[in-house]
Amino acid sequence: MPITNIHRRLGRWAEFFEQQFKWPAVPATSVRLSCPPWPVTTDPPNEAEVRKELQLLKRYKSPGPDDLPPALFKDSGDFLTKKLTTLFTKVWELESVPTSWNESIVVPIFKKASRHFCIKYRGISLLPIASKLLASVILRRLFKTRERLTREEQAGFRSGRGCIDHIFTLRQMLEHRHTYQRPTIVVFLDIRAAFDSLDRTVLWDCLLKKGVPKKFINILKALYTNTSGRVRAYNYLPPLFHSSGGVRQGCTISPFLFNFAIDDIVETALMNVSNGGADLLSGERLLDLEYADDIVLLRDNTQGMQSALNQLAISVRRYGMCFAPSKCKVLLQDWQDSNPVLTLDGEQIEIIEKFAYLGSCIIAGGGVNDEINSRVVKAGEAYANLGHLWRLRDVSLDVKVGSTTRW
Repeated sequence: MPITNIHRRLGRWAEFFEQQFKWPAVPATSVRLSCPPWPVTTDPPNEAEVRKELQLLKRYKSPGPDDLPPALFKDSGDFLTKKLTTLFTKVWELESVPTSWNESIVVPIFKKASRHFCIKYRGISLLPIASKLLASVILRRLFKTRERLTREEQAGFRSGRGCIDHIFTLRQMLEHRHTYQRPTIVVFLDIRAAFDSLDRTVLWDCLLKKGVPKKFINILKALYTNTSGRVRAYNYLPPLFHSSGGVRQGCTISPFLFNFAIDDIVETALMNVSNGGADLLSGERLLDLEYADDIVLLRDNTQGMQSALNQLAISVRRYGMCFAPSKCKVLLQDWQDSNPVLTLDGEQIEIIEKFAYLGSCIIAGGGVNDEINSRVVKAGEAYANLGHLWRLRDVSLDVKVGSTTRW
């Protein structure tokens, strides 16, 4: 039954997000370096770096708990640049941050389905602008080296990559294999509360193992120590809740950190699976595709797919996460045998005929008819939703036409 009392609603939001950011800790393990230390400077940030991040700061973004808007930082000139540089240098030396930087305001953003359930919302963290500037400095130093080490199969949060790349790759693969009637199994995987359940301790160990300088890891740890937040809803801010897991959606460096974890999960799982993937015309084999936590597995036999699923389930648990089997799906193409029974964490995965992957309808054979029909329906719905605009006499034709072109 929906909660009608405002104060009880606020309490429920705080309770939900506190549970969402608190997952069972993963047992500690020893860490061995698998990569040499990255060739990046560990000197404190200089004025040029801080000035550049201030210039790139978007003026109209929301402020954090301190209510200091980005425009204030952008318009304060060299005076604030010098003050921030001094502050960041102090943080660099002490490897600790002001306690206020660990607080955030969590804004629930509706995803889909029923609006009456908290689980249908994603929490976006509004953080102090100063902490985001420091995170941006760290990200810019590490980005180029990390980009060279990122798996080719990962397209999420990468410059020059996007959803369209993986949609095109998957469609082309299905189309070419269908031409030669090659049996193909595609499994679409969903990690439950992926960003919120990631174990931070294991993440820091992963960064160390991959060669990230310890100075950066220690500062990132400081940004994620004793984190807390308040949920902004109904123009109220309830009491603080504490969080111990996940990366904060809204922090500049969170996508960078999350990709580290996903790459390590998939790499560790699939290196123990032999003869995997679906062979392509070039003689190469495509094993998987990732866009952040959207993982696609490709195989041409049931045994290979089940082995990959088992290894992935083990690997993802190392990071405190788990799959949501009910949201995972199987797509079969040119499959002559009886439908395979594939399981994940003991639950059978549903076989479907089409799947909305990264917003695009994927079907066996790689055809686009269903996708075109889906887009026509969505366009019609968007047009209908603007019906009130078409009926307004005091709105010019230019505005009405402009609205439709933006859709």
